Amino acid sequence: MSLKQFSLEGKKALVVGARRNMGKGFALGLAEAGADVVVTDLAVEDGALQSVADEISEMGRRSAAIQADISSKQSVSKLVDQTVSVLGGLDVLVNVAVMYHRKALPDLDEDGWDQLTNINLKGYWLMHQAVAPIMQAQRSGSIINLSSRGGLKAHADKGMGNYAIVKAGVTMMTRQYCRYLGPDNVRVNAIAPSLVEWEQHPAGDYYREHPEKKPKSPPLKPKLSDLERFEAWSTGPENLPLGRVATFEEMANAAVFLASDASSYITGTILCVDGGYKA
Repeated sequence: MSLKQFSLEGKKALVVGARRNMGKGFALGLAEAGADVVVTDLAVEDGALQSVADEISEMGRRSAAIQADISSKQSVSKLVDQTVSVLGGLDVLVNVAVMYHRKALPDLDEDGWDQLTNINLKGYWLMHQAVAPIMQAQRSGSIINLSSRGGLKAHADKGMGNYAIVKAGVTMMTRQYCRYLGPDNVRVNAIAPSLVEWEQHPAGDYYREHPEKKPKSPPLKPKLSDLERFEAWSTGPENLPLGRVATFEEMANAAVFLASDASSYITGTILCVDGGYKA
C-alpha cells in the first residue's frame, strides 16, 4: 500500500453547493489534499463563495467561484464548460447542494415539492449528465453525491420526511449511475451523514413555533448549538454511539478518500459517516 494513493495532487474537482457548511468543508478538504477546486453555488451576492475560492487559492491551488443554478440545463452546461476552462479538465464532481423544506410531507404544496426536487434530484441528475461524457472520454473520474441517513431510513422528524424522500432518490441515482458509468472506469459513490455541525440554522424558530417539542435537557453532553440539540433530540440520542455531531473536517475526510485512487475499487457505495447511527 502506498500513502500516495490518498493524495489528490494533480486532480481537478468541482464542488456544487460550496458556499458554506459541508460543501465548503468538502471544497477545502479536497484542496488541502492537493486538488485544484472550482466552487459553485446559487447564491453569490454575500461574497461567501468567493471567500472559499480565495482560501483555496491561498493554498497554492487553482480555483474559481462560479454562480450556477443546477436546476437549469443551460446553467449546468455553462458551469461545466467554465470549470474545464479554468482547471484544464475535470476528475472529481462533488454534489452537495441541498434544499430543505420544513413543512411535513402531507402539508407540502406543489411549489414546495418542485423546489425540493429541482435542486436535490433534478440538479444532481443534470450534473451527472454534464460531467459523465468528460469522465467517460478520459476513462477515469469520481462522482460523489451527498445523501443522508434520512435517505436510508424514514426520518424521525416528520417535517424532514420530504427531505428523506429526495435523499433516497439520490441514493438510488448513485447506484444506477455506478452501473452506467462503471464500464468506463468512472466511479459513483455517496456519503450519508447523520448529524453534522452547521454554521447557521433556524432551529430556534422551530422551537418558538413548537415549544412543546423543545428538549427539556440537552441530549448530548458537549456544548451544542440549537441545531445540534434539535437534530439529536428529534433523531434520538441513542442512535449516536459516539455521542456527538460530526465536524466538517470529518465529512471532508470521507470525500477525499472517495475522490482518491485509494478508493479505486469502490463504486456504488453509500458511505455512512454517521457516528454509528446505523449500528
